Amino acid sequence: MAILLQSCNIKSLLMPFLMVLFLAACGTDIFSGSGGSLLQRDANASSEFYLNRAEQATNNTEKTNYQLLAARVLLTENKMSQAESLLASLQKLDKEQTLDKNLLMAQIYANKRANSDANTTLQAVPFNQLSNSQKARYYITQAKIADNQNNLTDALRSLVLADQVISDTERKQQNINNIWKLLRAGNATTLRNIAPESGDIALNGWLSLINAYNSNIAQPENLRNAIQSWRSAYPNHSAAYLLPTEIQDALNYQQVNLSNIALLLPTSGNAQLIGNTIKKGFDDARGQSAVTITTYDTMTTPMADIIAQAKANGAQAIVGPLIKNQVDNLLAGDTSGLQVLALNSTANAQPIANVCYYGLSPEAEARSAADRIWNDGIRNPLVIVPQNDLGQRTASAFNLRWQQLAATDASTQFYHSPNDILAALQSGLGNSQSEQRSETIAAITGANVQTNSYTREDIQALYIVADSNDLLDIKNTVNNSAYGRNLKLYATSRSNSPNNGPDYRLTMEGLKFSEIPFLSDTQNSQYNQVANALGGDYSLIRLYAMGSDAWLLINKFNELRQIPGYTINGLTGKLSAGNGCNIDRDMTWLEYQGGVIRVLN
Repeated sequence: MAILLQSCNIKSLLMPFLMVLFLAACGTDIFSGSGGSLLQRDANASSEFYLNRAEQATNNTEKTNYQLLAARVLLTENKMSQAESLLASLQKLDKEQTLDKNLLMAQIYANKRANSDANTTLQAVPFNQLSNSQKARYYITQAKIADNQNNLTDALRSLVLADQVISDTERKQQNINNIWKLLRAGNATTLRNIAPESGDIALNGWLSLINAYNSNIAQPENLRNAIQSWRSAYPNHSAAYLLPTEIQDALNYQQVNLSNIALLLPTSGNAQLIGNTIKKGFDDARGQSAVTITTYDTMTTPMADIIAQAKANGAQAIVGPLIKNQVDNLLAGDTSGLQVLALNSTANAQPIANVCYYGLSPEAEARSAADRIWNDGIRNPLVIVPQNDLGQRTASAFNLRWQQLAATDASTQFYHSPNDILAALQSGLGNSQSEQRSETIAAITGANVQTNSYTREDIQALYIVADSNDLLDIKNTVNNSAYGRNLKLYATSRSNSPNNGPDYRLTMEGLKFSEIPFLSDTQNSQYNQVANALGGDYSLIRLYAMGSDAWLLINKFNELRQIPGYTINGLTGKLSAGNGCNIDRDMTWLEYQGGVIRVLN
């Protein structure tokens, strides 16, 4: 009997607590009048639902409220123009509706990067009249504005404040993921310079978490313990019970030890030298490993047959092919059950769960250059590239990365030959249009029209794509022109040649260029062995290094695919998986100083 009474008492004590949990899980929307007015709460339905409710509304106030909710959801559905049109149609709003509309307009301005308008609109919002749900929207818009301005610290602070007022689990997880995205994008120097206010446990916890992650990313087996230690240090932190999704995925990764790899290369025909050089790098990196390697000649066997043979021979992974149309054929085939490291990428390449793309592509080098130039404090570079496929690809990749860094386009000028460089510089840096107009007027009237030449003082640096001979002409043109003022010059590895002698190095004074790490230390014993075997040909040495890194990448395939930020220090660069598992290469940078080449990083 006593036991029965005891259980009844416990049950009666638990019921209020369980009821609170139940109601919290259901959300406040189950009560039409609780938790503030409709606009003060989260909008959890679809835009179509709210638009239908607006049509069924019995009075103007109710109709407008549902239209505002619909506009809010349209923004989350990436239908900004529809949201704008809907807001523009709203008239005669009351005070509460005007407040909510201003929150929406500030969000739209921020999404359009109209930061001044977004700030002005937010300032018109009476913050002390906002519900927690509205405060979260306010802070998130603040964060967007700061992110637009590349202000990582303020963006972080705003999202952390939003986290403290978000109660919905799904929204909290999304906000936590956005905080983590900012932290992951920040470089080590920027993160170290963030100084939380005294007692700001939330921001301190985030900085400690990103430090724990970055410190253990190279050894994923240690990451789980590091995260658990962090949780013990910050038990009440939001991320302690709602980890960023990326970390959850990283903790669930499983290492796979390969025992059988198919290597797909052109080992006959016109590309034989290229294929054999890559294979030598791959085999040398493999060393005495017991992994079975079967090489398939892509010049003699159709891709579908190679895939079938590889599967029949027990291959777990494919490295290759190298030639673009063969990569397309591979992607069109049945690679299920195989890990694939394609040694090239094509226009048809798409994100596929079991495929990564790696190669010595100009796109990877251009992205690395954009990062370097940005980290050097340059905010207005001019990209000088040849008018061909290489130039187009380089300019496009550089600009895409620059948009991510600076939220604006990079200026680009194309040239057909080094003789065009002065015109390209005048177009990119000078007042060429004014000069052309003056020449036209002079031809028509016979008058001697004088113009005041000028240069664009905002251009701080040139990023030049050219071989060593063309770069020499370009550098001389810059040095001898009015545009040679304090411009910082950057170039690609395409300009680095073993034929560049002392005079060339003196002429290039101050110019920085990117190169694979393997070619940045020519005193290294491994380099000397490879250089002797390949006749000192830099192009072949790069291919050898590519083959070596292909071995590293295929053996760390799961880490690259599943652990965001995972990197490998390879011969061709610091390797990581970018969008669609296109392998990015953070390259070594060198500078001509006093007739010698010095390594900068």
